[in-house]
Formats: sequence, structure tokens, C-alpha cells
Amino acid sequence: MSTIKDVAKLAGVSISTVSYVLNNKGAISRETKVKVLEAVKELDYRPNGHARNLKTKKSKIIALVLYDFDSLVYKDILRGMRDVAKAQGYEVIIIESGNGKDAVSRILSQSLVDGAIILSASIEDKMIADLASDNFPIVVLDRNLPNEYVSCVLIDNVRGAYQAVEHMNRKGFKRVGIITGPKDTYDSIKRLEGFKKAVKELDLENNPSWNSCGNFLEDGGYSAMLRLLESGNHADAYFCANDEMAIGAIKACRDKGLSVPQDIGIIGFDDIIICEYISPQITTLRRPSYESGMIAANNLIHSLKGETTSNKVILSPELIIRESC
Repeated sequence: MSTIKDVAKLAGVSISTVSYVLNNKGAISRETKVKVLEAVKELDYRPNGHARNLKTKKSKIIALVLYDFDSLVYKDILRGMRDVAKAQGYEVIIIESGNGKDAVSRILSQSLVDGAIILSASIEDKMIADLASDNFPIVVLDRNLPNEYVSCVLIDNVRGAYQAVEHMNRKGFKRVGIITGPKDTYDSIKRLEGFKKAVKELDLENNPSWNSCGNFLEDGGYSAMLRLLESGNHADAYFCANDEMAIGAIKACRDKGLSVPQDIGIIGFDDIIICEYISPQITTLRRPSYESGMIAANNLIHSLKGETTSNKVILSPELIIRESC
């Protein structure tokens, strides 16, 4: 069985640094944290929490609530969560909210897990607020929910969408449109806000009839772009509120005999892994998925330990320029 000394040796740091990383204390650089967590993972190191479990009667299990397993965005978020959780002696279980909100509520309210990280728009704010307590902290991703027992990890969607439109403008596209996600989701609302702000401040042209709504899935992006193209009234470049819809939009352009980016520019959001493997490669906003998973797990575990955490963390996306715009 590996020891904390083994982890320190492999990571090339001191034992105290490993301890600080595992307990999220001290001013440790992100690079050092990643090295330590990678060493923990490679050595399969687990702190001995058996005695502590007997005293606190905690399960040492945290839940991640997703709508389903299909989204490619979840992979790196889950990896970041698992790396932190494992390093601190916790296990992660995944609950699909697509199977019904009642099932999620039942699992989270029966002391089967110590706390939860929720990344599912189908779980309503009221339900989260009702579940969260001093003994059952919750972290939410991609939603802003002010609550004493809830910590929020957010992406700066407004800034990301603004960067997308800025890039379109630099490339000479002056007539721009957007394919949004579902109208009631936080990400979609904020990305539309950033799009509108950039259009206004950069003095670009956007006719409401050039915009359409998708469902954050490839087929939704395809259908939305097809409607726009068949109407005969569309923009010269589109910001799609996520990469899956951007892929669908590119396919619709291709089916209508249009080339991307020669005829229409396309930008996505998230930087899922297949963005650089399809043709054309997709220009997109890279969300810091691994980091958001790490932060979510750290905040939850610190709350479980009774330690102070930030109620809101906002991470910045990065513009990744490829071929589609």
C-alpha cells in the first residue's frame, strides 16, 4: 500500500506539500496540485479514514447528479472530481436525473451520501435549497443559486460569448446570428446575454429572424440551422451555444451545399474532444472542465469538514481558434 511519502517522492515535493494539496490548504500552485493529484492517482494512494468514519458516521461517498451520461462535457469534469475525491479518501457515485427527480431526491435525502455536486438543469433550485443543509452541503455547476449551504462553480459565459463575436468581427463577419440552447437554462441565458452585448458594443448587424433555438444536442443544432438556411434569411456567421449544436449546424450547411467557413462561419462553446477531429475543425470556447470538477469536489469536501469555502467561483473560458471561423 502506498504512503504519503511515496506520493511526495513521485511528485517531487515535500510531504507537507502533499498534505496541503490533499486538504486544500496553503498557497499551492495549480501546477503543483496537478502533479500531486497525478501521483496520488498513479500510486492509488488513499488516506486512512476508517477511524474517522467510525466517529463521524459518514459514508465518505459524494454524489454527482447529471441529466444523463451522453454529454461529452462531463468527462473532464468527472475526472477532476474523482482525482480530488480519491486523494481525500472519498468515493464518487453518479446519479442520472433523467430517470426522475423523485429518485434523485430519495437518494440524496436518505444519508446514503455525505453531499452532492449537481450538474443538471432538470433539478430545480427549490429542490436543491430544500436538500442543502449544514449536514448536507451541495455544490452546483452552471447555475447561480445563492444559499448558505450551496457553493456555485460557474463559467463566465457572458465573456465567452463576447469573445466568440469579437473573433467573428475580426474575421470580417458583420452579420452575425446565434443558435441558443434551451431558453430556461443558465448557460444558454448567459451566452445569449454575452452575444447581445458584443453585437451592440461592436456595432454589428443582428436581425432577430437570423437567430434560432436548439437543445444543446447535435440534432437540435442541425434542425435550427436547417430552418435558417431554408428560410433564405440568415446571418453570415453563427455562434452556437455549445459544440454539439455547432457540429449539427455544420452538417446542415454541408447538406445545403454551403462550405464552412467560406460561406458561413461557425463557432461553438465547450471544446469537446471531437472538435479537432471533424472537418472543418471547430473554433470554440474551451471551458476549464477539469478545473471546475476539481474545485467543485474541493469545495464540497471542505464544507463536509466544516471549513469555510467560497460560495461562488467563476472560471474564464479560452478562445480556441481552428478552421470553422
